[in-house]
Amino acid sequence: MMFKNSVRLLCANFDKVWKLLVYHILSIGICIAFLAIFNQYYIEAGKVAYIEAGIDKSFETGTLYGSSMATALTTAVDFVIVFFEQIFLNIWLGLFFCIIVFYLFPLLLNIGKIVICEMMYGYMSSCQKQSFTGTFLKTLRTSLVYSSIKVLYAITFNALIVLSMWGLTRVNNEIFDYIMPFVFVIVPAILMAFKETFNAGWAPARVVYNHNIVKSYSIGMRAVLRRGAKIFSTAFIIYLLAIVLSIVLGLYSIIIILPILSPLVHIFEMVAFFSSQGMRFYVDNDTILSPKKLEEIDKIEDAKFLL
Repeated sequence: MMFKNSVRLLCANFDKVWKLLVYHILSIGICIAFLAIFNQYYIEAGKVAYIEAGIDKSFETGTLYGSSMATALTTAVDFVIVFFEQIFLNIWLGLFFCIIVFYLFPLLLNIGKIVICEMMYGYMSSCQKQSFTGTFLKTLRTSLVYSSIKVLYAITFNALIVLSMWGLTRVNNEIFDYIMPFVFVIVPAILMAFKETFNAGWAPARVVYNHNIVKSYSIGMRAVLRRGAKIFSTAFIIYLLAIVLSIVLGLYSIIIILPILSPLVHIFEMVAFFSSQGMRFYVDNDTILSPKKLEEIDKIEDAKFLL
């Protein structure tokens, strides 16, 4: 039901997909502008990595990537490894690249997340429409604090996902090559769903209750854990579908999937939080859902934690 309601809300608020897409494009533009200061250095590193990894011989779009999908996945990871080896020949330029890509860019994305959650709160609670720019300016101060902490908090989860993908491509076994594409889809989907479970309630709690970042995380976690299994399984389905469609339809499908995936996940988090809190909400202009109230889903020993 969470997945179904999230999709219904996405369709009813599809204008937010375009607004968030424009914001993401601007965010990418800002990051590229910073990287362009040393663009020649990074381009040369990319050329070296492209040649050394042999990516031109094995990576193609479509349902089949060259002669072996396992080989293509390994080649892609090799490209990333060689690229970072090259840019860190100058440690300061390597650090600059990492700060822009792994801190500034996620920071901007998380600011957009708070904006969408705030807009969805208005729609879900009272069927109210808000402007993206107005909401962005109104929430900028609090979203900067949230985003700064969220980026640092997510480093552990992101590192685990990257290490798992690197580890899978290091397995040298002919039999494993046949099952590697399946494992390469399932393992990241599980890890991303695990990450989502520990983050799903944070932004919605911050938007709904307007507490500080620490208390919002505590409220969000208590809410999410009421329906932890459902939230994890729904997040797993969302990420699994996104990864499978990206692989089956090819690289160009990412241009379509990513702009939809991001707002879908943000809306899913709001739906999960509202449902876990027993809060009524609009799914479209004519339909209001009434989830079970807290006293119906909490155990007696959990009563002291009611918000």
